[in-house]
Amino acid sequence: MAVTDTIEPVVKTITLNASVEKAFRHFTDNIHAWWPLATHSLSAENAQSVVFEARPGGRIYEIDKDGKERDWGVVKACDAPSRLVFSWVLENPAGATEVEVRFADEGAGKSSLTLIHRGWENREDGAKWRKDYDGGWDGVLGKYAAALS
Repeated sequence: MAVTDTIEPVVKTITLNASVEKAFRHFTDNIHAWWPLATHSLSAENAQSVVFEARPGGRIYEIDKDGKERDWGVVKACDAPSRLVFSWVLENPAGATEVEVRFADEGAGKSSLTLIHRGWENREDGAKWRKDYDGGWDGVLGKYAAALS
């Protein structure tokens, strides 16, 4: 795939029964409680936890049962409680993509989360990865929303 080719981003929007502030904190501070490590991690059955350092330059990483840290990405922007932008590297900086997560107030104690995963053209296998993540984010965000309730 030529670098100039564009692959549409994955875009997911969900409505949440929580304030923007609570939804944002749950996404970052509680990621260890809702992220499906058994199916969505580098260490698979050896994965123990995940950490999201919600600040510019902060790391997103998993910790395996042996204590080894494995990098998932780096926070590029953190505009709490409305927006996060982070690289998604999964220990492969050359194939990094970018994820933006926006939180918006929907009134009546509800909020929305919009996730935009872009930069697929940065990978030779970007079209395949985009297809995999299009379905993968559904399950991950479903776990997030269920744990928030």
